Amino acid sequence: MAVEALLDAFTYVAGHDFTTDTNQGELNLEAAVLDATTFGSNGWQENAYGLKTLAFNYSGFWQSATADAVDPEAFGDLGVERPHTWGQRELEGEPAWLFNAGKSSYTLGGEVGPLAPFSLQSMATDKYGAIRGQLAKAKSAATAIGATGSIVSLGPVAADQFLYATFHVFTAGTTLTVQVQSAAAIGFGSPTLRGTIGPLTTRGATFMARVPGPITDGFYRFNISAVTGAFVAAGAIGIGR
Repeated sequence: MAVEALLDAFTYVAGHDFTTDTNQGELNLEAAVLDATTFGSNGWQENAYGLKTLAFNYSGFWQSATADAVDPEAFGDLGVERPHTWGQRELEGEPAWLFNAGKSSYTLGGEVGPLAPFSLQSMATDKYGAIRGQLAKAKSAATAIGATGSIVSLGPVAADQFLYATFHVFTAGTTLTVQVQSAAAIGFGSPTLRGTIGPLTTRGATFMARVPGPITDGFYRFNISAVTGAFVAAGAIGIGR
């Protein structure tokens, strides 16, 4: 088994890229442990599992008024549901976690001397929790019609599963429409349209309406079907329940 040091990670929240603002990111997924012990348990506690929870903690260095700064993003979004995409390597094809969450706490300030810190916590806001997928488009330009980012291999979507996607716009041009496509082969000779995101006209993010299975295709990608102006964007695709 290969282990690795945590040297980099990416954090996309709505239309803000927190990657270079943060030096810590931690996704906590838990299932409540419920005591199900009865007489006759032979001296051992028996447990059942209840509701699952998602908390995402991220922190770094605070800026108040610079372009695209932390403070206006964090303060203005407190308690507002936003699409989040997070992973430990900002490389297309690497694992990414997709979730809708609201910033539940925002802490700023500390002791005299060090760089001014901030910390944020986001809590899940819908029934879908965390979707494990892959980064299909790392933060980059989106300025031309056609496939954008990389093809990701996720496998088929079972009858009791759904296809999910997040798409973040960090810099907006005039208008952008993005498709999520699938194909049976990596060459995408005959892609199938699975979902449409947009038209997008402002900074922000979209948590695509989930697409029900079954889908027998195993390969997925983003495709720009219309664009006017210069956009910078990123997105991930995943499969879950």
